[in-house]
Amino acid sequence: MSMYQLLQPRLDVLLFEIVFPLMCFNDNDQKLWDEDPHEYVRKGYDIIEDLYSPRTAAMDFVSELVRKRAKENLHKFIQFIVEIFKRYDEASLEYKAYRQKDGALLAIGALCDKLKQTEPYKSELEHMLVQHVFPEFSSPVGHLRAKAAWVAGQYAHINLSDQNNFRKALHSVVSGLRDPELPVRVDSVFALRSFVEACKDLNEIRPILPQLLDEFFKLMNEVENEDLVFTLETIVDKFGEEMAPYALGLCQNLAAAFWRCMNTAEADDEADDPGALAAVGCLRAISTILESVSRLPHLFVQIEPTLLPIMRRMLTTDGQGLRVNLEKNELIPVGRVENVEDLADEFGYKVERLPSTYVGMSLVLLLNLPPLGME
Repeated sequence: MSMYQLLQPRLDVLLFEIVFPLMCFNDNDQKLWDEDPHEYVRKGYDIIEDLYSPRTAAMDFVSELVRKRAKENLHKFIQFIVEIFKRYDEASLEYKAYRQKDGALLAIGALCDKLKQTEPYKSELEHMLVQHVFPEFSSPVGHLRAKAAWVAGQYAHINLSDQNNFRKALHSVVSGLRDPELPVRVDSVFALRSFVEACKDLNEIRPILPQLLDEFFKLMNEVENEDLVFTLETIVDKFGEEMAPYALGLCQNLAAAFWRCMNTAEADDEADDPGALAAVGCLRAISTILESVSRLPHLFVQIEPTLLPIMRRMLTTDGQGLRVNLEKNELIPVGRVENVEDLADEFGYKVERLPSTYVGMSLVLLLNLPPLGME
């Protein structure tokens, strides 16, 4: 007899009375949200924490159950979620089960891959989002605003019959960047990445791009997290050379974030410290920006003073270097780095595309290194 057969007689009890409650927002979450929102954010996006999280285990259980035994379990689980949505909508404000709604939204987000592929749920996703997710962008409860942003991001790539729904969700996510609650702002940034990727008409974003970048860097000043930088990279990739007017400001902000992250990483002295990972993310984002404006070499003259101190730090600090591997997100302490050209290229400093007068003298004089012969 298989484990599933042994579980089956009690599976509903396990699923609805034990597993699902673990997915719901609880007292400990609320306490941490109120007392230390930075720690709440850190724990929520820490893959090491996920290994010990009952909530993550519950999500994984549900995902595996409906993946391997969808015929017997997907419909009844979705019906259970729909009933939670209905009771929530029908309840008066003081009796709404906010925490159950949070768990139901988490379940819908966790099952997004399955629901996107399975009828009749696939055809009802837009209605579900409009009816039960998007209204929570204006919820009086912070954790529901955050969850609405997260779920919206999970479904940003689906084809909506009414593009106004995409537009409204995008604008709601952007508004979330100015939310008074830090976790809502962070979840909104992560959701924004999916919306930028899915956006077919960049005119939806183009007019608000300067304000978007301002809000983004305000958040980077508060939170050290490499996932934040992924959103910026996506924006830069999407807009390409249109980012030229913002390139200097972006590099200056990312350089400042790099130094903060490096100071944190050195203070904590942990190999897997999120500050170190975020520092690499900053370098990778700078690389993406430089790549996007590589056909505009005059910009490098303005950007160079911001980046050279970082390169000096990587190459010459106390006779040591920090070797950066952008693809693997690693900062590796090594002996003095001799091959500056390789390192500069790794950094994204596209020296081969620039006149030697832009780079050669600066590198030689400021780093006190032999000429590279880049003509």
